[in-house]
Amino acid sequence: MKKGIEVWSDYDKTNTWTLHIKKAKGKLTLDEIEEACKKYGEDFYLLVIKAIDTENEQFYMVDDLSGDFVTLYRADDFFNWRNK
Repeated sequence: MKKGIEVWSDYDKTNTWTLHIKKAKGKLTLDEIEEACKKYGEDFYLLVIKAIDTENEQFYMVDDLSGDFVTLYRADDFFNWRNK
C-alpha cells in the first residue's frame, strides 16, 4: 500500500461495521481504495463519498477529515440492513 494511506475498521452510529481509508495528501484514486480494501480484507464493499461543498461543511461534523477520506460498508451488511 502506498505511503500516507491509513486503513482502519470501526462501527457507525447504528453499530454497523465500516472500513475507513484516509490519504494524508492528495486525492484517493479508485485503484488505491481497491488495493487498500484487498489488503485489509477481501470482500464486496459499498463506498460512501463525502460530496459536500465547502460552504456547507459547517452543517456537518467534518473537522477531522483533512486530506481525502472514504468510508466503506460491506455489501452484505448493507443489503441485510436494507431488507429489514
